[in-house]
Amino acid sequence: MEQFSSENQENRGTMRRNSRERKIIYRELLNKIEGIEETEDVTLKTVNDIGVVLREANSLDTECDITQRVGNADETFLDCLVLSSASSVLKRCVTAVDIFTSTYDSREYSNNIINNIKEENEEMVSSDLLKLLEDARHIIPKVPEYSYTYGAYDLDKQPQPKPRKERVKVVKEKVQKKEPERVTNLNKEEEAIEDIVKVFFEVLNIQYNANNEEPIPYFDYIIDTDDFANTVENIFYFSFLVRDGKASIDLNGKGDPIIKPVKKSVLKGFREEGGVNAQIITQINMEQWKRFKKPGYLQQHKKKL
Repeated sequence: MEQFSSENQENRGTMRRNSRERKIIYRELLNKIEGIEETEDVTLKTVNDIGVVLREANSLDTECDITQRVGNADETFLDCLVLSSASSVLKRCVTAVDIFTSTYDSREYSNNIINNIKEENEEMVSSDLLKLLEDARHIIPKVPEYSYTYGAYDLDKQPQPKPRKERVKVVKEKVQKKEPERVTNLNKEEEAIEDIVKVFFEVLNIQYNANNEEPIPYFDYIIDTDDFANTVENIFYFSFLVRDGKASIDLNGKGDPIIKPVKKSVLKGFREEGGVNAQIITQINMEQWKRFKKPGYLQQHKKKL
């Protein structure tokens, strides 16, 4: 698998992919990480698999500059999700490592050396240690010699003592101490995301029931006419509902995306049949966003709070 991925990266490196192709590969990487997470494996194989994913993500990142990143916010989100998810898996692997699995015993090490250099069926003598010299020449690193190490130093010019400058006392202004910034760890950030996703699920259920349990238009749900950035965030958080199997997204007869909540019984049957949910993040640019005039359901819910 490692060899296949390496060949894949070499083939992909020969040509630059467009944003759509990169986003497809990002989603494939997210699906791969999700599969690794479901195995709950914390062995070296998992670390190697995550290494393949990170190398592929790094390859994608080198294919576009900062200007392209600014114009493709959803691609940046996907890149962030890949790194965050991969870091979570690696964190779990590091936590599971037992530091006492490998120990060093100096007596055992000494006995192994003695048994290796002494003659068979004889006691070790001092001269046997000379057998280690050949191996030591290759093991102990040599300090490289540089002919120009002291080339710029002139012995005739002795350094003169520098005149001592008198220090001028500067009256310090009293500055108010700022309250230290609150740094949240990864666990708290994940809890915050879970709380937001719960609210999104509640709003989806409310609108679905109000629509006689018929799917609702996707953009009517996520759009925020007051703020483009909020719209992109709504797209991002809704993708977690799709990933967790709590919501589904489809196209109606006109080709427009529609969404609805998924019942637990339906999700359970889907998983028992071997189904796997994928995290889907749609794309929207500023021009498309400006066409929407009606506040979205999530936007309306926030204003009621």
